[in-house]
Amino acid sequence: MKTKFICVALLLAAAAGVAMGQDGKRYGIKSGILTQTSEMGETTVYFDNYGAVEAQKMKMDFMGNAMEMTILRKDGKTYMINAAEKQVQEMPAGGMGGADINFLNLTDQVKAANKIKEAGKETILGRECTKYTMESSQMGMTMSQTVWVWNGIVLKSLTDGGQFQFGNTATKLEENANIPASTFDIPKF
Repeated sequence: MKTKFICVALLLAAAAGVAMGQDGKRYGIKSGILTQTSEMGETTVYFDNYGAVEAQKMKMDFMGNAMEMTILRKDGKTYMINAAEKQVQEMPAGGMGGADINFLNLTDQVKAANKIKEAGKETILGRECTKYTMESSQMGMTMSQTVWVWNGIVLKSLTDGGQFQFGNTATKLEENANIPASTFDIPKF
């Protein structure tokens, strides 16, 4: 179950296209609450300080198994939290491949490494997004992704891993939300 938990979390984080910036600033708004739906369930993303801290709380059904997990990013680290099994796995930031792209600061090097190409503009939740196509490698497999980005925030993503396809779509974005600091606490099990 632990391996399944980690694999699902990594794939969902990659699909969400969460951007990791070296300066901690990943988004063009200070704080927010983003609700996304996918074929597997719902994810609520809480972020503050322009994305320097972020908690993705996921509720999903994966292959008939109901799962709840949290991916917490803060202090240059990523924490995979499975409250049901009372597990916290710490990983260095940057360990999630294409999920680590800072769309506010796309350098030529990042574009080349991830084969990022701009593919037009589309509106999601009333916000004009830039649509990008890209490729990333996760757990030894190459995935093609299309992401719709507004202010550094991925509002929609489609991922094709060859043997599987899935996507996330934002259903609500509350800008400049007042998020309690405890949202970003690492649990003590």
